[in-house]
Amino acid sequence: MSISSSLRWLAPCALAVGLAACASPPRGPGAQDPRFQPAAASDVYAQTSWDLARWTRPGGALRQIPHPSQTSRPVTISFIHDQGAPVVSGFGGCNQYNAPYTVANGLLIVRSRPVSTMMACNPEAMRLEQDFLDGLTRITSSTLDNTGNPRRLTLLLSSGDTLDFGRRIDPATGGQMGPKKLVYVDSERVPCNAGAGRAMCYQVRDSAAQPWQLWYGDITGFNFQPGVRYRLRVVEVRDPNPPADASGLKWVLDAVVEQEPVRR
Repeated sequence: MSISSSLRWLAPCALAVGLAACASPPRGPGAQDPRFQPAAASDVYAQTSWDLARWTRPGGALRQIPHPSQTSRPVTISFIHDQGAPVVSGFGGCNQYNAPYTVANGLLIVRSRPVSTMMACNPEAMRLEQDFLDGLTRITSSTLDNTGNPRRLTLLLSSGDTLDFGRRIDPATGGQMGPKKLVYVDSERVPCNAGAGRAMCYQVRDSAAQPWQLWYGDITGFNFQPGVRYRLRVVEVRDPNPPADASGLKWVLDAVVEQEPVRR
């Protein structure tokens, strides 16, 4: 091949390589290509909590499940990012459980069988919990009715069973609407004078730069664990029946934004 022919052959290749280089966004050594987003960026489930409302078997028959009442607790599922790691947790009908999860192309994937506490219950509740925890690792379809403000979550399992969940926020607020705010909650509750007697109060603040202050009320829907510091998004609503000498406001958990173990 002559030198001129070689140059004519190399020119288009050089142009193609140059265009490809221009098309790739510049980035420093070790930096992630900005065209690829981390899993958290597409996690529409994060910071939401749900009650199991209906369990439909293949063929349309309904399986009996517990519903909220004075004598029973519903099966629940919640999604949080614990120090950046996505974790699914909740109540399986007999025990508390948790497991890592991820979202791939919109599909919820529970990455391992959930780890649960070991409390014994009646055989029916334990059978329901066993099937539920097994089913979480066999999700073939997961859909939300509205990604912007979801109220219904539907999981289709490989067995053909369909699990429908209702979001927990609305029942907790008692149908009230109120302003949302972000608050920090310290890792320990402290003794305080609340209403007619002594109680254990949360230590809260609006920003990390402020000193801790006492919150004399409860935080509805919040499962506080000592030794863990939280940042919560709460709804502030009127308490229709406040304790004597207590505030007429109460907080209802909307989302656990952050949580971090604290060593003292």
